[in-house]
Amino acid sequence: MYICKPERSEKQTRILLFCCLLVTITLFFLSTVILQFGAFIRFCGVIALVISIMLIVRYSLTEFEYSVGNGAFSVTKIVGNKRTVVCSIALETAIELYSKRDYDHLPSVEKGIIKYTLTQNPVAESYVFLCEFNGKRTMVEFEPNVQFVSIVKDEIAKAKRDSNE
Repeated sequence: MYICKPERSEKQTRILLFCCLLVTITLFFLSTVILQFGAFIRFCGVIALVISIMLIVRYSLTEFEYSVGNGAFSVTKIVGNKRTVVCSIALETAIELYSKRDYDHLPSVEKGIIKYTLTQNPVAESYVFLCEFNGKRTMVEFEPNVQFVSIVKDEIAKAKRDSNE
């Protein structure tokens, strides 16, 4: 079994935290200065706070671990001490592994209907694992390193070869 755990971009995380904090504090401050629309601005501040919490949990507290082996590709989500297997897909159902850039240039008929983004950085060099899941094309976007990409491609080829025999 091969495991890949992407590195978190500290710069992106700090920018995200700063922007979320700035927007939320600014809205709550403006609600005390502009009394005529204070309630509406406070409401926007609460919405910004909720969105900020969601973004911070998603991109700074959550980690992903990708693994391939034993005929399956799986993604584990780690938040604190809690580990949850988000997906486990048989490699024989794989169609192809594309870079995100190449996947974006595919015709819409060849793209996935069901889409999962399992990246831990907001802006990352990601890849798309395209497969057939329950009769529908499914794409799983993830951010592996170059060595893991070649291992996944080899494992897909091996699984397809074994299923044809």
